[in-house]
Amino acid sequence: MIKNNAKKLSGYFIGVPLSLTLLLSCCVILVNAPPVVAENRYVKPSSEVVLRRGQGNDYRIVAMVKDGDSVEFLEEGESYAKVRLENGKEGWMLKRFLSEDPPLQEVVASLRVDKENLKQRELGIIQKLEEASSALEQTESKLDIVSAEKDQITIDYQSLKRDTAGVTQIKKDLLKTAKENKTLSQRVASMEQQISSLKKDNAVKWFLAGGGVLLVGMFLGMLSSRSRKKKSSLL
Repeated sequence: MIKNNAKKLSGYFIGVPLSLTLLLSCCVILVNAPPVVAENRYVKPSSEVVLRRGQGNDYRIVAMVKDGDSVEFLEEGESYAKVRLENGKEGWMLKRFLSEDPPLQEVVASLRVDKENLKQRELGIIQKLEEASSALEQTESKLDIVSAEKDQITIDYQSLKRDTAGVTQIKKDLLKTAKENKTLSQRVASMEQQISSLKKDNAVKWFLAGGGVLLVGMFLGMLSSRSRKKKSSLL
């Protein structure tokens, strides 16, 4: 892709001086070049490391880098490496004083932070575990209560079922008794009618008997008075 862009650009500037063409081609290459990802390096244990403007002891000192400082790795030479300090200064320093591994103190500090974080996580997990255990105990207690209520409901249901069966039987007995009472009432009414009829017949009989007795008495009285008259006439 970079070659194609360079060819196109050189074609556009035919007749332009060669130096200008090469300059423009370099610009195209730099624009299309992938970005360089900066890497960090750490200064190895030493007193202090010199940071110079160039690769060699003849160049002026830019800064002094302390043991364990983090620097941004920019470019690598034969014996030197170009780095950028945290304050933004750039320079060259010997590569043998650089390492990809962080210093021991930083590693220890990081491990302590990780340990504290793990401890806090452990405390949080223990707290959540205790909360979960408490919630589980409450749930089990509620489950026992619900189970007891369920058993009581089952007992009440069976009792109600038996009571309902008894009520149904009582209802049947009441209906049977009502029918029997109705039959008895009809029989009693019929017997009362018969008794009333018999009473009327007895009354008529007694009336007739009384009338007959009265007639007999009157007849006997008449006979008695006639016999008296005859006796008195004889005297």
